[in-house]
Amino acid sequence: MDDTHYREVRENGFVRLPGLAAGEALTRLRAAVDDLKELARDRTVSSGDFVLEAPGIGGWAAWQQGAAALPGVLRSADRIHEHVPGFEAVQRSLDLAGVPVAGAAGSPGTLVNAFLWAKPPVVGSAKPWHQDIAFAPPAFRAGDHGIVTIWIALDPATVRNGCLEFIPGSHVLGLFPHTGDRERRPGEPPRAGAVEPHVADEHLPRTADPVAVPLEPGSAVMFDGLVLHRSAPNTTAGEPRTAVSFVYEVPRPAWSRMEPAAVARV
Repeated sequence: MDDTHYREVRENGFVRLPGLAAGEALTRLRAAVDDLKELARDRTVSSGDFVLEAPGIGGWAAWQQGAAALPGVLRSADRIHEHVPGFEAVQRSLDLAGVPVAGAAGSPGTLVNAFLWAKPPVVGSAKPWHQDIAFAPPAFRAGDHGIVTIWIALDPATVRNGCLEFIPGSHVLGLFPHTGDRERRPGEPPRAGAVEPHVADEHLPRTADPVAVPLEPGSAVMFDGLVLHRSAPNTTAGEPRTAVSFVYEVPRPAWSRMEPAAVARV
């Protein structure tokens, strides 16, 4: 990787990193995912760290609404490096915080979370437009810090099965309004009609067209916590889309702007 990659993430908000976790690293990540799926094998309902997929409605909405899910079929998992230490070991061996993240942000990052993002064939649900930093906990102090994420494909990520899409340059426009419902806390009752938080179409910037980012297994995309991104559903018959992401806290990048973005009023 050279300064061209880092310039892209500063200017566009994201950059491809081909072959970042190839070979042994890819094998180890896949093995860690297998261990994670084994932990979820007997689950019949979603919890705070493990979200099961649900046909038609999607895993997040089913979890919030108390609707039936597909037993053992993961849509996402949170804090995966705590559930399966192999994930943290791989990101450390690749020095993700000290090489690509430091190159983009100007100083090494600190790992704050890691996720599994699974889109099983046929039922893999969409993720709507959003900015990751909108979901940072209050203790994060977004005024002082930023987020850089490295999202690594473990299966081919294609337009057909729901690869990530980004709006270039949206990371310098500020924080867009997110509509929808917050995740219910433990002990809270299900909420009928819960809607996943997202940026509504009428509030999206018209400064650039969305760009899809297909990836081969082991390749990655690195992106800023303010860039708008989404993924479409996986409606293929037999092409799973599995990925893991590592999220790093960094000093607030010079380009970031946490003030509310200017949006169209309709």
